[in-house]
Amino acid sequence: MLRVAVDFGTSSTCVAISFQGREPQVVVVDGQPLLSSAVYAGTDGTLFVGQEAERQAALDPSRFEPHPKRRVDEAELLLGDRVIPVVQVFRAVLGRAVAEARRVAGGVPVDQLVLTHPADWGGVRTQVLRQAAAGLGNRILLVPEPVAAAVFHSASFPGPGRILAVLDLGGGTVDVSVVRTEPNTTLFTVLATKGNPSFGGADIDQSLLEHLGRVAGHPEEWDSLMRGRDLLDRRRRRVLQQDVRGAKETLSRHPYTDVPLPSPFPDAHITRDDLERLIAEPIGAAVDLTLAAVRDAGITPAQLSGIFLVGGSSRIPLVARLVAERTGVVPVTLDQPETVVARGALRAVAPDVTHTGLLTGPQPLSGLHSTGQHSTGQHSTSHQNTGPQPIFPPANFPATPTKPRRKTGLYTGIGLLLLALVGGGIGLRVALDQDDPAATTIDRYDYTFALPDGWTQTGGSPGIMRTEIKPTGAEQGNDLVLVQERELAFDSGTDQQRALERLREDYAKRAPDVSEYEEGASFGGRTVVHYREQLTKQGATVDWYVILEGKYQVSIGCQYTEAGRVPVRQACETVVRSTVVRRGK
Repeated sequence: MLRVAVDFGTSSTCVAISFQGREPQVVVVDGQPLLSSAVYAGTDGTLFVGQEAERQAALDPSRFEPHPKRRVDEAELLLGDRVIPVVQVFRAVLGRAVAEARRVAGGVPVDQLVLTHPADWGGVRTQVLRQAAAGLGNRILLVPEPVAAAVFHSASFPGPGRILAVLDLGGGTVDVSVVRTEPNTTLFTVLATKGNPSFGGADIDQSLLEHLGRVAGHPEEWDSLMRGRDLLDRRRRRVLQQDVRGAKETLSRHPYTDVPLPSPFPDAHITRDDLERLIAEPIGAAVDLTLAAVRDAGITPAQLSGIFLVGGSSRIPLVARLVAERTGVVPVTLDQPETVVARGALRAVAPDVTHTGLLTGPQPLSGLHSTGQHSTGQHSTSHQNTGPQPIFPPANFPATPTKPRRKTGLYTGIGLLLLALVGGGIGLRVALDQDDPAATTIDRYDYTFALPDGWTQTGGSPGIMRTEIKPTGAEQGNDLVLVQERELAFDSGTDQQRALERLREDYAKRAPDVSEYEEGASFGGRTVVHYREQLTKQGATVDWYVILEGKYQVSIGCQYTEAGRVPVRQACETVVRSTVVRRGK
């Protein structure tokens, strides 16, 4: 079994693999642990990725996109004389990453592909990522970047009730998360997340380049160098940008460095103090986000077990110094902080989660053991499938919002429960419904459904595209409704028998915990596949209703205790009746 995690970053992409249950390892691409995310469109339409793209960028910069991830909101990119869908550009980067992973593994297919994304990416952006990765793995799962980082570091502090903060300074974003290990369980609760999607290492490079322009003299010649269109200027500009990036990295290790500049400019001498003056304000803002996330988690910095720094830009000494000064906690940075998210993503997803929907319940995350991808330890932890279990969200889950809030440049996170996969996140919107114009609709992944009156969204798992709701005021109880999605490799409308055969196979694997399997059952005014599952330890029953629509299988699990049978059934009927599956492909 080959498991691959891809951390598609603004400037660079990291690939981690776990093959045949072995310890995860970072894939080396072009001799480096990171693959450049840059893309270059050749005259024949070929998309080059990584160093191949950067080498050709000097030939025609108009065909070069150094940071494709920042173009996620654009439907198409103009590269040279070609208009290329952004999904195709993303596909080129992800395809190269997966190809390198398969090369290391001997060419075997990818069983599980885990993709990371910024925590503030909504359904539209994550759908772009999902579409770009279609077919690259048998199962594609998504995990928020700060959550993957938190999972990676959590094993360094085993034990119940430990609270950790993770500050991720990547190439294009800042992400902060606060996570707690739960007493007497192997669960993690993400208490808060915050971030800034408009600052990262690429912006530091640009600030340093502009500083060199100010001190180099000859402003007209400098402007010509920055704007020149001839081949010589383009090549000199590319070399200079690479030298600036190298100077930034050198200043993380040494107090000064020299940057060679093209004629007529003299070589520049820059110091770490110069760099810190340039970036003190945005780095300080990133540290303030960490403090804000800690406050949102309802704790003080003194209650943290540790603060971890993640991402390549976290190597800059100013980051650790400001964190220590403003929080009173000396942060920890492990070797290769830029690889933490990819390795944490593999840890966040259980190896045996190969699909979602029928019979795949939430798995506790076995993250309290020191493993190769979580700390400096060198042993791994296996995840065993113990079947569906009730979800117990933390008490501080927010109530369902009554109206959508405007998106801003900075995003704030909410409490999330980490199970087999991690995340959650409220995805509500007020929609015009034909039956009830005031109805609140849950809009997640590739499905929507009406939120039953008196119920609240309490969590979920982005990796398995799951949403959870519970009765308002009974968020700690065992009565709940789950909706989760599985993307099929075929169209169930034209190949329904194949879809049903898969359901029967999954059903047979779970005997004797399940019963009453029925195809063509009627519930909520629609035709569904129904089966029942007993959760003996929890004293609960789960009625599952499976909807097949095109390339999607949506499973709705209605879990109830004896006392909650009637209200859960009523809510379940509302959800099943109102579920709409979008045909995204």
